Amino acid sequence: MSRFHLHLVSDSTGETVHSVARACLVQFDGVNAVEHVWSMVRTRNQIERVVAGVEANPGVVLFTLVSEHLRQFLQ
Repeated sequence: MSRFHLHLVSDSTGETVHSVARACLVQFDGVNAVEHVWSMVRTRNQIERVVAGVEANPGVVLFTLVSEHLRQFLQ
């Protein structure tokens, strides 16, 4: 079984990004995602913590962020 880190970033509860992740993951057999859920992310300081978490555990990042500024910083 293949393992990888999956970072789910949301500016709300995270339900939408979690649903998208589930829909993606069912397409692959034999993978085990270690999920890192980052919900209620609404400030630059919070995004900086997310970035530090991704740097510590590199992997796929899925996000649902309304703020263009926060999206740009995360990207």
